[in-house]
Amino acid sequence: MIKAFAGRMVLLFLLLLPLGAAGEDGVYSDGIYRGFYYDGGIEQIAVQFELRDGVFDSIVYRGIKYKDGDYMIEDASDAQKAIVRQYDQLADYLLGKGVEAIGDLYYPYEIVDDVDAVTTATMQSSKLISALWDGLNRHPYKLVDTAKLPKAEPYEDGTYRGSYMESHGEEIGIEFTIKDNCFTEISYRTLWYKRNDYLTADPEEPIGRIAGQFQALIDYLIGKPISSVNDLYRPGEIAPDVDGFSGATLRAPKVISAIWDGLGRHAYRID
Repeated sequence: MIKAFAGRMVLLFLLLLPLGAAGEDGVYSDGIYRGFYYDGGIEQIAVQFELRDGVFDSIVYRGIKYKDGDYMIEDASDAQKAIVRQYDQLADYLLGKGVEAIGDLYYPYEIVDDVDAVTTATMQSSKLISALWDGLNRHPYKLVDTAKLPKAEPYEDGTYRGSYMESHGEEIGIEFTIKDNCFTEISYRTLWYKRNDYLTADPEEPIGRIAGQFQALIDYLIGKPISSVNDLYRPGEIAPDVDGFSGATLRAPKVISAIWDGLGRHAYRID
């Protein structure tokens, strides 16, 4: 009875949420999403999932870690592998269900089996819940159906900060200013990948030319409405090609993710 009531309340809460990350019909855009849960400087959960027609079509973990190490490596301990199997059971439970089923993960004891003397109490389903919502709030990392673009609700005038991080650190840190729901200023605070700082790279070097592509993406947004972030799903139409690296292969989804992360956090300051 309690679970049923709580489930209804979660569903009601979801229905009352603004549709900023969803399509115009109220259903999340078909696409591949990435979400993360960080704590203590550690990427504890990294998850990638695909939504089709508003339901989970696939869910894979890109990382499961804790203070005692990486749970997904080949030589993980038996206890770590048992916990990974529990997380897999949570992911399997969501397949074929809608986003509202995320609320069921607050009751992992009814979904997950105890495995090899590892109880569900040691498996934090709340971290997965957080990572899933993080992914949804960031909008699709990649679109499957470009006919159903994410909708952009009006946002408060101000300056925003967002980021895209992977296990090795912040790859994209971005700051932008919104006025009348349009971008007026935007700049990178961090632009880093595989130990290379793209912001300090020589523009004549390959890394520097790739940094120029990233700059072209955000320059494109100046003066345009927030909905124009959707145009970055087609970076080949915005960023020039450089030697051995086309605009179409640019990691624009990370920029998109960082911008929506900033918008989801609301204004960093009111100018």
